[in-house]
Amino acid sequence: MFKSYVELLRLPGASAAAVPAALARLATTMIPLALLLTLVQSGHSLAVGGSAGAAYAVGSAVGGPVIGRLMDRIGPSRVLLVTGPAAGLVLVVTALWAGGASTGAVLAAAGAAGLTTAPVGASMRALWTGLTEDPGLRQRAYSFEATLSELLFILGPTAVTVLGTVLGARGALLATAALLGAGGLGYGQATAVRKHGPRPRPGAARTEQTRDRAGARRTAASAMLAAIALTAALSSGLVVAVTASLQDQGSAPELAGTLVALQSVGSVVGGLIYGARTFGGTTYHRYLRLLVVLVLALAVLPVTRLAYDAGLPAAWALVLLGALLVLSGLPIAPAGAEEFQLVGEMAAQDKATQAFAGVGSVIAIGGAAGSAVTGLVADHLGSAAALCLPAVFTLAALLVSLAARKPIIRAVAAPEVEHTEPPASTSPAPNKGEPHS
Repeated sequence: MFKSYVELLRLPGASAAAVPAALARLATTMIPLALLLTLVQSGHSLAVGGSAGAAYAVGSAVGGPVIGRLMDRIGPSRVLLVTGPAAGLVLVVTALWAGGASTGAVLAAAGAAGLTTAPVGASMRALWTGLTEDPGLRQRAYSFEATLSELLFILGPTAVTVLGTVLGARGALLATAALLGAGGLGYGQATAVRKHGPRPRPGAARTEQTRDRAGARRTAASAMLAAIALTAALSSGLVVAVTASLQDQGSAPELAGTLVALQSVGSVVGGLIYGARTFGGTTYHRYLRLLVVLVLALAVLPVTRLAYDAGLPAAWALVLLGALLVLSGLPIAPAGAEEFQLVGEMAAQDKATQAFAGVGSVIAIGGAAGSAVTGLVADHLGSAAALCLPAVFTLAALLVSLAARKPIIRAVAAPEVEHTEPPASTSPAPNKGEPHS
């Protein structure tokens, strides 16, 4: 199984870019907890610590697409020479002055750190298209990316806990800042990344056919963003639903994090297995099949509440929920891989980083909405209803994707067609070409 990933990382320049990119991405998963622990240890309240993490997330959601667009226009290396040190420096200042800073200053600093954090994961996803033209290797690359993301979200908080124990909370945040800056700079200076400069924006004649394709892309992009937001909502909503279920059955709510981590473990395993093979069919149809599997896997989660209500001891209900979460995690990374591959196929090559960074922002928004909706359902309808919501969110993503079937299929094919179209005129007219978006 791992041989297939070794083949992927042996592509010229792949490992030299992927390793520092993974370090920078690991740092971004560490920042919220590192901020929380540092601020609490410095005398701020838990509310301020949590709000700082939220401010960082909002800053990243706003700044990511802007920095991604800049990466597409002038190349990732030049951008990362600025953003890498800047984000790390803001975090260093926050760590050193957290104790004496006001709440407003702390939140502003956390937001500024988010605004200046480059979307390295988005850039790496865009880079894979330049490293190989083999469809099987590209499919494997997106599986690798989705699996790595799941793994990093497990390792990040664990790394903060270890560093906090050894170095203290402030030391953990300083180490995180160093990792973020070094990873970003290392990725930006990788040979493959330096060669991955701005791409020419292909022109296309302003024909009715071209305008139709542009309309199909807009419809397809809207549908895919909605589907992505809904799948993000399932993950964040699950944390709330599991917490509510544990409270109802008398178990410690603190176990919710561990139980949800089991789903991430299942996702990593599923992603590794899925990426080791090459599956036939189009990306869109593979994505639909995986959404169907995910709906079915999530639909059985409420069984644990029904079993508990029927007399199953709380300890066994806990074991059953953990087992079902592992199984429901198996299709998550594969679905995420196909999701991102679809985005990559739909996006124009000169806007790929911006597109992937925008997806990251949508995931943040969908995750926040999923938590809020699940919390309301848990309060008013109970934990059993809340446990149904992840399957409902995923089913909605499936229905949205099915409803936009024709536009998505056209949008995937459109960039290939437009590259082959001759310009409307051979005379110089740089402002008359219509770049595809």
